[in-house]
Amino acid sequence: MKQHHLVRILQSLTGVTIVAFALFVGIQVAQKNAHQKPAPPTQVTTKVPRPKAAANINYSQSINNGDIALSGSDFDGALAFYQKAAELAPKEYLPYEKIGDLQLFQKKYADASQSFAVALSLKPLDGDLIVRHARSLLGGRKIADAKTELVRINPSTQASLYYQGVIAAFMNDGNGAKSLLSKSLIGGNDENIKKSAQKILNVYRDYEIAKEGHPEYFQALLAAAFDDIGEDGLAIETGFAAVKTKPDYRDAWIVIGHAFLNAHRWLDAEDAFTKALELDAAHPASLFFRGIARNFLTKYTDAVSDFTTALQYGFKPQILVKQYLADSYFAMGDSVKAYPFYKEVAIGDSSDINRFVRPMTIAINDLKLPNEATELAQKAFATHPETAMAYNLIGWAALANHDNAKAHEYLNNAITKDPELSSAYYNLGQLAETEGASAQAMQYYDTAQRLAGKNYNKPIGEAASMRYNELKNTPSVESTRPIPSLNLN
Repeated sequence: MKQHHLVRILQSLTGVTIVAFALFVGIQVAQKNAHQKPAPPTQVTTKVPRPKAAANINYSQSINNGDIALSGSDFDGALAFYQKAAELAPKEYLPYEKIGDLQLFQKKYADASQSFAVALSLKPLDGDLIVRHARSLLGGRKIADAKTELVRINPSTQASLYYQGVIAAFMNDGNGAKSLLSKSLIGGNDENIKKSAQKILNVYRDYEIAKEGHPEYFQALLAAAFDDIGEDGLAIETGFAAVKTKPDYRDAWIVIGHAFLNAHRWLDAEDAFTKALELDAAHPASLFFRGIARNFLTKYTDAVSDFTTALQYGFKPQILVKQYLADSYFAMGDSVKAYPFYKEVAIGDSSDINRFVRPMTIAINDLKLPNEATELAQKAFATHPETAMAYNLIGWAALANHDNAKAHEYLNNAITKDPELSSAYYNLGQLAETEGASAQAMQYYDTAQRLAGKNYNKPIGEAASMRYNELKNTPSVESTRPIPSLNLN
């Protein structure tokens, strides 16, 4: 059987989706379809513990506050505000749509389906809501229900044609799939739908070119395409169809495992990659992805072993494995082993200035190596010149090195460039404490708390609150505490 094309697809798939794993762990590993609306997180079921939204706010404020919380990745806060909006205006569909979007983003498909059903009861003919509801049904593998939902859209839209085509492909209706997906290519201007539709159409093209291909080869190709377009439920079902026919199909097990990762089903993912490794113990991608599953299962020692072995067998890009190694060691409480990996990742890919924060924190607080912090801060400044955060990091490193004059200069420049940078005010509070200016330190901490709350920077808010309260209770005592961690993540 010719499997080289599937291997290339898997290599492409892993190369693209690994970036999603690396950048979005907080953690949303799944590649979100680009044609999806920016998704939020979770539902109106009474089983969900509800964080409290602020009282005495109106409907519009609740929606707006929910959107702000969502932009800061405060999913619980966003949920609370959207639920508050639903309570204030029970006949409005929008809060339920936003709650459903949030749940869909979090892979809570059953909850999302319920939320979209409520929204549709308030706005029954909304084609976009119908598509969202169908997507939640697809995610929950209620394929027939999703198909029934989509045919309600009349006339058809680009999105409804696309999803009907995806369902037809899953149901082994090749002619129907090709017809519907081809129509979606010319049925609208959403380029992301067009790209996703083309990926499924390419499966039919490539399988037809490989004329001697076996059915399980087609199923594995289709499963990989489903995984690539974000339909992890369909990918899992189709992948299992392939291994039912050919249990020793390594690449199909890899696709299944990857789809389980995207579905946040860590234990199932670990099992699938273990099966792939039983068939090929030296496969670096299987080791890397199993390590990710084990990391989320808090099996950190096993995860470290998988990541280390993946590196030994040549997994690339290495920087992604090293990021996970750093996180695993850090979760184990071993900052000494985590530090060199964090440092290498920050210097090797300095595109995100916040990557410098954790290694600087470890260098200052755990390793007592302020010169290392200076080196990292200088690299951050060189790659992000004239940004407020770069000035903040230089000032923080200067503070750790007891260069108060330089710390003053750079931290004040930081808040001039960004008056809402809560971490800079926090560092100014630390600086004021070292100089015995407790009243001024309290002012900085109070500002840091307020801005951190506004911008959903919980770690800074909590640290600033702690220092503020300690100074408030012992105003005459100069702090001799070490500089605490500045962790923006």
